[in-house]
Amino acid sequence: MDENETPFLTGKSGATWYFNLLGGTKRRGPWTMPQDMRVIGPLGGANLDLTEATLPEHPVLTKISLIGGVSLRVPADVEIEVEGFRIFGGVRIAPPTVSPVRKLKVREYSLIGGIHVEREH
Repeated sequence: MDENETPFLTGKSGATWYFNLLGGTKRRGPWTMPQDMRVIGPLGGANLDLTEATLPEHPVLTKISLIGGVSLRVPADVEIEVEGFRIFGGVRIAPPTVSPVRKLKVREYSLIGGIHVEREH
């Protein structure tokens, strides 16, 4: 996703929806993560680098697709809470290297896809 690209829809509740028919959503560098970020698409996942991002209080990332997972790079002090289901795919989260002071909830729903989380060193 380009830094200039706007969300597909921002709901009255504040949910920010990103839709891709083919391919996924990618963010890196300095950016502000929405409070409730939803990534939807039949083929493609979410590849987000949050190490330079501004995170809101209690952020939630929801990814829904047939095929595609979630790949995150997070600061060392972010705890990851996982919800959802996947038929094929696993969850791999690097352990925190410092005591977590922030939490990111990741909800992932797909047939094929997993969740992979790396931590900033």
